[in-house]
Amino acid sequence: MENLLAKLRKITEYLVYIMLSVMTIIICYQVFSRFVLNVTPPWIQELSLLLMVWIGFLGIAVGLQDNSHIQINLFINALPEKAKVWIGKLHRVSAILFGLFMVIQGGQFAYDMRTSTISGLNMPSAVLYYSVPVSGGLIILYLVFELFGKWHPVIDESEGG
Repeated sequence: MENLLAKLRKITEYLVYIMLSVMTIIICYQVFSRFVLNVTPPWIQELSLLLMVWIGFLGIAVGLQDNSHIQINLFINALPEKAKVWIGKLHRVSAILFGLFMVIQGGQFAYDMRTSTISGLNMPSAVLYYSVPVSGGLIILYLVFELFGKWHPVIDESEGG
């Protein structure tokens, strides 16, 4: 199972890299077309917003999974080791519950937006909002397996741990 989760993690990261690359290219094109061609395509802003939202929510899932999100450890570092372990588990359980909230409420909201369209792209608004339940599902998947010792967070050695 850990191999499958690692592959899913890599796929998620590659999707984020691709989305970020596409967003960079279309924003560069927008600047070029606005200042050189004096025309701004109407779809660029909507597509870049769509990509930014997906990048952000997938980034939340990856950040929670490998514990690289912003956190303040001043008080936690002052606690004994046993308390740190329990607070870490409480943190993971609360993140799982939040992921469940994202799946349920985000899924419902995305479903409700299926008849609305993103004007410049002529696609359902649900495409934008499905980033919430997908991210919540990834959070639940990784953290549940981590909690039961079946998955170990990915630690980036370049960050100086």
